[in-house]
Amino acid sequence: MSEDKDIKNQNENENKEEKQGESHNGIALGMCFGVALGMSFGQLLYKNMALGMCMGLSLGVCFGAIYDASKNKKKADGETAEQSPENKQNSEAAPEDHQPERDE
Repeated sequence: MSEDKDIKNQNENENKEEKQGESHNGIALGMCFGVALGMSFGQLLYKNMALGMCMGLSLGVCFGAIYDASKNKKKADGETAEQSPENKQNSEAAPEDHQPERDE
């Protein structure tokens, strides 16, 4: 019984370590860079720093969310790529002599 608890604790510790390595801070970085760039471009182009800040903030949030989503998608694609050789072998085992029926 104690071995089961040890294994369970070890698995929980490994899961915590894996989750600690992940960071989802694309939106926060996008906001910071968006506000900074928006302030400078707002002052240069519109002579209105507040307008530039708002525009930069909104663009930063959008690009940050896109960055986080693409990072998650790459990670998910990497997990399925590891499984794909097995799936390819199973799909190649399908009979090749099957021809679609023709309607005449």
